[in-house]
Amino acid sequence: MPWRELEKHAEANSLQIYRTVIEGAPAMLWLGDPAGKCVFLNKMLRDFWGVPLEDIPSFDWTNSIHPDDVALLSGPFLHAMQNQTDMEVEARYRRADGVYRLLRTSAQPRFSEEGDFLGMVGVNADVTDQRESEETLKRTMDSLTLATNASRLGWGTWDTANGTTEWDARGREILGLAPNETTAEALCRSVHPEDRTAVRGEIEACVEGDRDFDILYRVCHPDGKVMRVHGTGSLQKTAGGVKGTGLVRDVTEQAREEEFQQLVIQELGHRIKNLLGLVNSLVSQTRATGDAADFKVTLQGRLRALAASVGVVAYGSSASTDLHELSEAVLRPYLLDRPDSIRVSGPRARLPERYGRIFGLALHELTTNAVKYGALSCSHGRVDLNWDFRNDADCSRLQVVWSETGGPAVKPPSQQGFGSRLLQELVAMETGARAQLNFEPTGIQYSLDLPIERPSCNP
Repeated sequence: MPWRELEKHAEANSLQIYRTVIEGAPAMLWLGDPAGKCVFLNKMLRDFWGVPLEDIPSFDWTNSIHPDDVALLSGPFLHAMQNQTDMEVEARYRRADGVYRLLRTSAQPRFSEEGDFLGMVGVNADVTDQRESEETLKRTMDSLTLATNASRLGWGTWDTANGTTEWDARGREILGLAPNETTAEALCRSVHPEDRTAVRGEIEACVEGDRDFDILYRVCHPDGKVMRVHGTGSLQKTAGGVKGTGLVRDVTEQAREEEFQQLVIQELGHRIKNLLGLVNSLVSQTRATGDAADFKVTLQGRLRALAASVGVVAYGSSASTDLHELSEAVLRPYLLDRPDSIRVSGPRARLPERYGRIFGLALHELTTNAVKYGALSCSHGRVDLNWDFRNDADCSRLQVVWSETGGPAVKPPSQQGFGSRLLQELVAMETGARAQLNFEPTGIQYSLDLPIERPSCNP
């Protein structure tokens, strides 16, 4: 009510009305003198400190300040008194029952009609419960932040009625939202265009069915990157739209891994078919000449070589095979009696899986042929297996060379067997490489060019 309207009432200027208002106010009101002593405390503040009305002149309010808050309060208070300015500060005071409560003091200077400083007038508000609630909320939010950070989850809320949305830092990162993008429109715009209809339909179904949502969808980041997101949360239908709160999780790598696993399963089926076909070819192409023992030894040798090469590929640390490791696995049985009969050399190189299997068989064919007819059939024969990288016109290539010396004179066979075809036609067909087999008088010379990049220097 304006002052002029209040003055129309007869009791407006009476002391009683001011006493009623001040004493009955649901706030702690006080007056101070120029020295900072209290000259008046209303009932609520007298009850807080337990000070009778008649004891106010002798009451020293500074004795009720918590020892740890004296410095906190004294600075702003002295500054306000000396400069006769407003003041607002929070400090703990001892209540009449001995319990400390946090009070927020808001005060301003008062002056006489002549402009003399008369002291401060102020109000104290007990904010203990408010601050404790805020601290509890802060701890809860901090715990939620730690939990979501640890779980790599993002958290947010949205309201379609007023078109607003809020997300924590992780949520914005997952959804590709900038800190200033706080509209529901921006949130919808982040969803991949091909998924928007499905997401909208699922949310509407969840609202109508009064159930939580659990959605997988894609989001588009400003840099063009597409992320897969798993969103969960709850929805509430309002008069103007939908309110929601939920969590988002980046499942891009998980989705890629699942897709990769599906590809691996398909590839595994394909490889099994190829492997069975290769075994069948080995059996059918191994000549059944001589006695059964020779047939058995020949076939078992080829199968062992296949098993060794497949084992190195299957249990390697990646999708490629170390050439030294593959060579050692296949040649090891032939080095037991004469460790120096086969010399292997070459830089670090890795064969892609599609090359390793057939190359292992090729090594076996070369070695068994050398043991039967070539350099390894006598004590003076030697084999050099070496490789190196070279740059071709279109790509980097690995050149592998098998060279026999010191053995009996070699003559080209009268007809091409499976071993020869394996070394030339099958290897070249499987690897896309260039293979060449020469029957030199001094021994077999075999070379194979593979289109393989030189590995980096890092181990």
